[in-house]
Amino acid sequence: MSLEARLTTLLDVAVDGGVASAAAAVVVVDGSVAARSVRGTVATVDDDGAAIPAEARTAVADGARFDLASVTKTYSAYTLLRLVESGVLGLDDPIAEHLPDYRTDPDRRAVTLRHLLTHTSGLPATWSGWRAPFDAALAALPDGAPTFRASPLSDRAALRADLARTTLTEPPGRHWEYACTGFNTAMLVAEAATGEPWADLVSRETLVPLGLAHTRYRPTDAGLRDDVVATEYQPELHRGVVRGDVHDESSWSLGGATANAGLFADVDDVARFGEVLRRGETEVTARWMWDDQLPTVTGRPDPRGDGTGASLGLRVGETSWMGASGTASRGHTGFTGTSVQVDRDAGLTIVLLTNRVHPTRHGSGVTALRRDVAELAFACR
Repeated sequence: MSLEARLTTLLDVAVDGGVASAAAAVVVVDGSVAARSVRGTVATVDDDGAAIPAEARTAVADGARFDLASVTKTYSAYTLLRLVESGVLGLDDPIAEHLPDYRTDPDRRAVTLRHLLTHTSGLPATWSGWRAPFDAALAALPDGAPTFRASPLSDRAALRADLARTTLTEPPGRHWEYACTGFNTAMLVAEAATGEPWADLVSRETLVPLGLAHTRYRPTDAGLRDDVVATEYQPELHRGVVRGDVHDESSWSLGGATANAGLFADVDDVARFGEVLRRGETEVTARWMWDDQLPTVTGRPDPRGDGTGASLGLRVGETSWMGASGTASRGHTGFTGTSVQVDRDAGLTIVLLTNRVHPTRHGSGVTALRRDVAELAFACR
């Protein structure tokens, strides 16, 4: 059986088993596509949460976009490091130079962009400042109000100000804690330093120069909702079935174009970006996004306690999903069921995109599927 046939079987088993309604994967070996498969249906429930009969479901098309969730952070890191490369930002300069809220005490004054990109800033994992105003907006809705597509929270400046005030839970540079809050704080730094909206920076510094024409924020704004696979059914947030709008609630509340989440792409564009990371042709990708930063930043050889690490934007050697042979791999996962993995020693780029949160986030995880796809790719070497 060919590599592509085995990859298709893995995806079919996952879709048939209810892990996700849609799945797409690409394995690139030494720069050439060795296997590619797109399987499943874009949704199993309609906008009202009613089950769609199997015969009426729409098959996932080639070129379908998936919500990348936290895989967005890899593009965000690339964008931020391009700004470092051009001298707009400094990796080890205090972010207080750009954010006045970080001038209030010694710990906050010590936070740098390097801390934010390595999840060692001391910021908490998530920011919940959107929740109270959103609950107030829900309470004010009349009976029969329409489903939200865009967030109803129009005062984005107030939300950003609340994000900037997020309290540290640890002094910077001591502990690793995965923090969406840190990446969105880095976004605020970049916007303050440049005076430009985050989405424009990502487009100018990353998407356009790398030729990633099928990667974008807010596809519904461009009338592309039908090209996107569905994610979660969220009646409790008055969103219905989320499709073409970012799944992540904090990103959605901030407008859907943030550093922690919000990008949508097809599997081929993610593979193109993965190849940029694997080839490492600039300092951004060759060193900053590749070298494990944690021992230097924290002063401890194994700060995560499991032998894994983190570069500026990528995770290092997470064999739980990168496979037993992935000790030298770099990559990132996304909550919606996405991942990108690159391995220079093996010459591999591995992309898996699913909508594992459809119709609910409480279904099966995709860690085993990610690992199976990775091990299949390594076995072909």
